[in-house]
Amino acid sequence: MKTLKEADVKNKRVLVRVDFNVPLEKGRILDDSKIRAHLKTINYLTRKGARVVLMSHLGRPKGKKVKEFSLKPVAKVLEDLIKKNVTFIPEAWGSKTKAEIEKMKQGEVCLLENLRYYEGESLNDSEFAKKLSELGDIFVQDAFANCHRTHASMVGVPKLLPSYVGLLLEDELKNLDKYLKNPKKPFICVIGGAKISTKIEVLKTLMKKADVLIIGGGMANTFIEASGFDTGNSLAEAEYVDEADEIIRDAGYEGVELLLPADVIVTKKMKEGAKTKVKDISEVSKGDIIVDIGPRTVGRFAEPIKFAGTIFWNGPLGVTEIHKFAKDTTAIAKLIAESGAITIVGGGDTIAAIEKTGYSDKFTYVSTGGGATMRYIQLDGKLPGIEALG
Repeated sequence: MKTLKEADVKNKRVLVRVDFNVPLEKGRILDDSKIRAHLKTINYLTRKGARVVLMSHLGRPKGKKVKEFSLKPVAKVLEDLIKKNVTFIPEAWGSKTKAEIEKMKQGEVCLLENLRYYEGESLNDSEFAKKLSELGDIFVQDAFANCHRTHASMVGVPKLLPSYVGLLLEDELKNLDKYLKNPKKPFICVIGGAKISTKIEVLKTLMKKADVLIIGGGMANTFIEASGFDTGNSLAEAEYVDEADEIIRDAGYEGVELLLPADVIVTKKMKEGAKTKVKDISEVSKGDIIVDIGPRTVGRFAEPIKFAGTIFWNGPLGVTEIHKFAKDTTAIAKLIAESGAITIVGGGDTIAAIEKTGYSDKFTYVSTGGGATMRYIQLDGKLPGIEALG
């Protein structure tokens, strides 16, 4: 793979795949960390006189033009961050898009509309990849967080243009290789988030590398049910209870300590200001919604964290979008940040959660990838979007 600094970009149309999949509410960006992550690459290209053509996806519009998934608000935020005009182009391809790009001068930046407005993106359609490739002279891959997906902009375009690794992607690969290929022991993995279904194979891989596997968040509910307890009205995947039970048993065979919540915070209503109660997992009843790990669980999780050599954390441990339900996730963030271990955090939801805690600058490395980071560990770095770069 060639790095961006090996490319001659002056006056070239540089087609850059970024990940601007940011949380939006009524056209307002709630967290711009994904945009800020790409500034190093974008600013480098503008300084070198490139004509920078940015492309990204946002949400899951499923091949249709859905107004709330437009990237137009992102262009304005990016303008403020790079202190340069950013031309928003309301189509990702076509004669008008080509004409707009041809008018660009050295150092100028444009942003194409949401790639997922087109079915060809998710289907990795070769014709759609060809149309995108016609907008650039060279391609730069900087969207690590999407490198586990076989989409047209990720794996199709690199086959059609001279391709380079962007500065963010270069940082990601360097740091993940440095800290996670041969992690300093004891290796502790803290895995949260909503669902087990997307993480089963990764959990199986982690069991072969980790000394302790800590599970929280919504996905812990499926493990709690596999352990024979009720989770009330909580998010749980009944169809994956057998897989969760298998992971619990396999952890024992592998000699891995697997820790689940011992107590939880429950509520009857998922909203700010709702009444909450601490319950042992054996006490959760019908109507209860588990929204966070409990204080006894924080103490239980704290023990291995104190003695860790490396800690990898992916996925919030509670419903952190609601401040009241994020208390114990914040407590774990503090413990990890102050542990003295090498600490790696991965994933957009996790980043958003730790941004609120005040500890985001205390971790060794914060990766922009969620699913991509997990798959990177599982596949030993062989992600489709990286392999496509040659």
